[in-house]
Amino acid sequence: MGHALDYDDFGGFGHPTVAIFPALLALGESIGATGRDLMEAYIVGCEVGLAVDYATHYHSQQMHRGFHSTAILGRLAAAAACAKLLKLDQQQTSMALGMAGSMASGVIHNFGTMTKPLHAGMTCRDGVMAAQLAQRGFTAGEQILEHPVGFTATVIGDEHTDLEEAAGNLGKPFRVQDALVIKKYPSCGGNHAMLDSIFGLMREHEFTHRDVANAEVVQSFASTVMLYEEPESDLKGKFSAKYNMAAALVDGVVDIDTFTDEKIAEQDMQDMMERVGMRVQSKWEIGGGTVSKGVPIRITLNDGRVFEHETPRGEILGSQVNPWGMDNITGKFRENAGRVLAGERIEDAVRQWQDVTGVDDVSAAIRSTLVK
Repeated sequence: MGHALDYDDFGGFGHPTVAIFPALLALGESIGATGRDLMEAYIVGCEVGLAVDYATHYHSQQMHRGFHSTAILGRLAAAAACAKLLKLDQQQTSMALGMAGSMASGVIHNFGTMTKPLHAGMTCRDGVMAAQLAQRGFTAGEQILEHPVGFTATVIGDEHTDLEEAAGNLGKPFRVQDALVIKKYPSCGGNHAMLDSIFGLMREHEFTHRDVANAEVVQSFASTVMLYEEPESDLKGKFSAKYNMAAALVDGVVDIDTFTDEKIAEQDMQDMMERVGMRVQSKWEIGGGTVSKGVPIRITLNDGRVFEHETPRGEILGSQVNPWGMDNITGKFRENAGRVLAGERIEDAVRQWQDVTGVDDVSAAIRSTLVK
């Protein structure tokens, strides 16, 4: 459920929070954990997942093989987080990670379907199961990362990775503080730099989709997530750069209501998509050092004016270098929660969870904000 709208955070090994925090909520509720317990375990999980990602360059170099990093590295992260929450010892934690290494799965072909968010659900489930089984004495391989036929060599496909530095530098510094991006738009993170550019140009030059003769978005040849040029369903629309650009131009906003079958079928939207072109950067261009830092866009108006912009991926609104601000993040929460909770209970939820480290009993906090 946390991943179904593709509105959770992203960065590092895909979608770290949704691969970890729901598992901790479930486990924390069952053992009466505090909010501080959850945060400490969450950070441990993130750091483990990010360390393996950085050591193996998985997300940046290996996703072209078709594995979903949230589900692959997320298994290790979730297991590590749950092991921390259960206060497992070194041997038990090693066993939990060993089990998680055999559970890792999830392919990008399922993006744009209900199975993509199922990846996150299964990741959380497996993290809880691995930690609980380890607590009960279940065994697994003790060298899941470094063994010649372990996780790194077999699943990631890199048997030569040196993990010593990654292990030795856990928390020195903490990677999580620089890795995560808070999503402003409920679609694949690959769209966000492009959307920031479009909305910036629309504000600056005051044009609408009726003024646009044509638009172009540039994609890398290595892109594995923008699977749909002509999406016909809401979930596929989240993984279509063409549809995201058209929706931004037509509606001037991209939000939850953007991604419905009815919205995609609207005539204005279909007409705009016909005016949106995609250019794929060749391997030669990228190999020659001209790889884009973001997702370049080019918009040509009916009067002949041409606007171009490229927002670097590291400067997306919601990133650490370009923060969205707590007021906006809280506003996003209120808007989303308002679809299922009454106003008074939304504010109760804000008070309970805005500073999770102040929650004394996770189970009580969860009960206070359940949909009734």
